[in-house]
Amino acid sequence: MIPCLRLIDAAARRLERDPGGGCAGAAGALRHRGGGRVQIVTFERRGGDAPADGRREHSMHDGMARLAALEPAAVGSRRLGSIVPSGEHAGAVVDLNRALAIKLAEEDAGAPEAEADSLLPADMIAFLRRLPGSLAAARTALEFALDALSRYDAPDLLRAGAVEPRGGVRLCAPVPRPGKIVGVARNYAAHAAERGSAASHAEPALFLKAPSAVIGPEDEILLPRASSRVDFEGELAVVIGARAREISASEAPACIAGYCVANDVTARDLQDDRGQRSIAKSCDSFAPLGPVLVTADEVPDPQDLALRTVVSGEVMQSARTKEMLVGVAPLLAYASRLLTLEPGDVLLTGTPAGVGAARTPPRWLRDGDVVEVAVERVGRLRNYVRGPA
Repeated sequence: MIPCLRLIDAAARRLERDPGGGCAGAAGALRHRGGGRVQIVTFERRGGDAPADGRREHSMHDGMARLAALEPAAVGSRRLGSIVPSGEHAGAVVDLNRALAIKLAEEDAGAPEAEADSLLPADMIAFLRRLPGSLAAARTALEFALDALSRYDAPDLLRAGAVEPRGGVRLCAPVPRPGKIVGVARNYAAHAAERGSAASHAEPALFLKAPSAVIGPEDEILLPRASSRVDFEGELAVVIGARAREISASEAPACIAGYCVANDVTARDLQDDRGQRSIAKSCDSFAPLGPVLVTADEVPDPQDLALRTVVSGEVMQSARTKEMLVGVAPLLAYASRLLTLEPGDVLLTGTPAGVGAARTPPRWLRDGDVVEVAVERVGRLRNYVRGPA
């Protein structure tokens, strides 16, 4: 067996034992047990063919002519990556699929790109459908890339297009187009009170948000002409990693691929005056998501995270996820009783108190605002706001 596939093979075999792909058969499979940390981003190359500073001038690697046969790195297509955490190339983005292909080429695989595509898809939804094997492959690719960046005699991953300087890429939402986005209304008691509702631990009130509303950490929130009362809602987002249908709360964690930061932007006039909750939350750009997908093993307790929203330097929301009326696991289990959750779906877990609509006077988003939502252990999502042209 090719050496780099040994780590991948065990995880892939676990996945094959559960042909239905459900949470029950995959219990624990999405929890990492050993190896390095990996946080997944989706990115696009910005273009331009000038070598970045720091790229080595010698050929990619003595005796590595096979690398020259790899397809050129495409500009503009969305790819999966991971950000280099430290060192000379800190902040650069590793193209995980391409790094794995180069590793396979080094190991004399017959068709390294095809093999890498089968083990580690470059598309997020395909990646999530191949869990847990794809996650093991991503860890292998990242470890290979970080090792190569630290050694002079390794393949030049910058020239090979497997590592891109931060300025050469645009970060997209980790899941650019979820199959569906499921939200929950008033899942924090203080937020329910400020919006005029009594807190309730009964069945949660769910709603759907259009996937077309998703934007990433480098995109702008666009204020529509049809609304003059656009509000912010900082939230913890759950990314589904295994098919979930009528599961229990105890089975729910095995279905979670990881977590992101979200902003459930809402047009309050459409929501409150016209009763159009789904449309009010589904305007273009109303679902900022990012900046990374933090795998579930990196967040051992999603009910013990600090959450904070800052608008143009002013703290608006500050809470902990333990204040949720319905926690992540029971919320996911309840949603699965109503509709099948699939890899790549996103579950928004509710927003705490402090939204603009509850302030005196109300604080609506306006042109030039900067909205930052931070969730402990998950990341910070920052978006500028732009008014109608």
